[in-house]
Amino acid sequence: MLARIGEVFDADDHLFEIKWDGVRAISYVEDGELRMHGRRRRDLATRYPELRDLRRLPSATVLDGELVVLQSDGRPDFRAVVGRENGSARRAVAAAQAQPVVYVVFDLLYEAGESLLDRPLRERRAALERLVAAARPPRTVLSEGVVGRGRDLFAAACERGLEGIVAKRLASPYRPGERTDAWQKVKPQQAVHCLILGYEPDGEHGFKSLIVASDFDGTLQCVGKVGSGLDQAAKLALWPQLCARRTERPLIATELTGAWVQPGLFCRVGFLERTHGGALRAPVFLGMVAAGN
Repeated sequence: MLARIGEVFDADDHLFEIKWDGVRAISYVEDGELRMHGRRRRDLATRYPELRDLRRLPSATVLDGELVVLQSDGRPDFRAVVGRENGSARRAVAAAQAQPVVYVVFDLLYEAGESLLDRPLRERRAALERLVAAARPPRTVLSEGVVGRGRDLFAAACERGLEGIVAKRLASPYRPGERTDAWQKVKPQQAVHCLILGYEPDGEHGFKSLIVASDFDGTLQCVGKVGSGLDQAAKLALWPQLCARRTERPLIATELTGAWVQPGLFCRVGFLERTHGGALRAPVFLGMVAAGN
């Protein structure tokens, strides 16, 4: 189940949790065996041997949660967990000792073979709390939450430098693969003005995302693609401008592939943070900007 981007709010019919900055993982326990996969559907269980005790959970149990590596101050280290996910399986034991993950679970989809998908979140959470308290699997913790006080939790998350919060309607069922407003993610955002270098084509008459550049440490450099926030109306309005400015090469060097445009188009992009190399994490298109503004 996926979350839409939303704004911070209070509501007594919602549970508010920290948005953990890690790797999403669904876990399946069946007859003493553990399978785990992320959004890309590849198996993760062999990459995290420190979670092998999940195999002791009742058979036909399915959990949803986030794999995180915690820093000494308790904050998630996104770069570290991405390194774990992309590391080789044969080095998993050494990696588990150097940068062990914590599995922060927030939903229970099947309990001992019984589907909980159509049950309301409040019932799934109660069952998950009982399961974790009884089994106490090492390196697995429950994602704690508060009911009603979304603004307070968001303020606390921002103060700690966390990724944000997730608001979940307590009466909502679990809908695998669906993105609805039953779950809403709220992130503190920064924003930057970007030069449009080009775009990622989508057929002959459209584009999937913009390829953008911005200043980083005094140098104009490509900072990635932005597709989120570009609705169909924005794409239709921008497409003629992109076509009119087509050129053979990008203004600055980039490893990305796409169709390129002459300089002169600018946009505003929201983002969570920059990587060490200057790329924008979780970029969102916020609108066009007139040249000179």
